[in-house]
Amino acid sequence: MMNFDGLTEFLAVVRAGSFTGAAKILGVSVPHVSRQVARLEARLGTKLFQRNTRSVHLTQSGETLSKSSGKIADDLEAALSEVSSAQRNLDGRLRIAALSGSFADQVVGPAMNEMAAQHPDVEIVIDFNARQVDILREGYDFAIRAGPMQSSGLIARPLSSRTRVAAASPEYLAKNGEPLHPTELKDHQCILTHSNAWRFAENGKPLDVTVAGRLGLNSGPAILDACARGLGVAYMAVGGFGNTLSNGALTPILYDFWHTDRSIHIVRPDRRFTPRRVDVAMAFLETFAKRIEALETQEIGTLRRR
Repeated sequence: MMNFDGLTEFLAVVRAGSFTGAAKILGVSVPHVSRQVARLEARLGTKLFQRNTRSVHLTQSGETLSKSSGKIADDLEAALSEVSSAQRNLDGRLRIAALSGSFADQVVGPAMNEMAAQHPDVEIVIDFNARQVDILREGYDFAIRAGPMQSSGLIARPLSSRTRVAAASPEYLAKNGEPLHPTELKDHQCILTHSNAWRFAENGKPLDVTVAGRLGLNSGPAILDACARGLGVAYMAVGGFGNTLSNGALTPILYDFWHTDRSIHIVRPDRRFTPRRVDVAMAFLETFAKRIEALETQEIGTLRRR
């Protein structure tokens, strides 16, 4: 009978890109992973990895084994899960990397807290961080990201649309005047985030405007505070403004040019098998995202009718 010892560790190293990452995913020690892979290589009579102090690369034999065994392992895991899931409650560990900010506060946190309440056997760990993690190497089930999706070998699943709104304090506008077109922002202090290129919309088409300012912040609350202090124009998702637009603390501007796009995505590894807890988590996120999206759409309509 074929001996499959070491194959799980081999595939984990392939997916994680390192022995350390594989050990983290499997919850074992690095020496254990190394020993198991070495034994597999000894049985096969060939090297599967070229290793040095900094990196690990598949040999030609390793590439062949990875392509053949990866699909088989996913199919086997799916079959086992299908049989066992009907016999047990949802359980296991779920690791998520999520962007920080208003979307995390309004959707990700509440959705996963609700899942935790309904499924007490699931362990949920969420890393709220602006850093773009390496999902495979760092052992995450999926990540929630904002902005354009780049080709990465991962599956990107649209989660939510967001409308960016421009606003400033009444004091700032009284002192500096109100811009009537996005190009006029060149004459204003703009509170920068990750980029000085702000995308608006004009006649249904994207309008990119380069802005400038002496403040660069990547925290929604910090941007909101700076805007309220009269330090410049803010441009961010409507949810980041809280109730400051509806109560008059801040004044919305450039109504006709606000840009909406489906900018929030769930990003996950490209595998045939997805653990049931991951599917359930994504369903919770989609439900909560739709609720918030509907409320934001209603609020934007109210602001534009003023």
